[in-house]
Amino acid sequence: MREALALAHQAEAAGEVPVGAVVVKDGEIVGRGFNAPISRSDPSAHAEMAALRDAAQRLGNYRLTGCELFVTLEPCAM
Repeated sequence: MREALALAHQAEAAGEVPVGAVVVKDGEIVGRGFNAPISRSDPSAHAEMAALRDAAQRLGNYRLTGCELFVTLEPCAM
């Protein structure tokens, strides 16, 4: 959760809503993301989506079996 909070601070510093997210598998962070819809002009650039995309790329599979998502607030329903 400390990493998710650090990512939220990055979002805030960039003028975004301060939200950070991490994906964890077997106790290791495999995905990270922070809110960036304003700077990317992308309504789907939420922290949760960015962390899930990052994890899928790193793991080489869109099925994130055995992974957990941690977010600094209630996850977006998107």
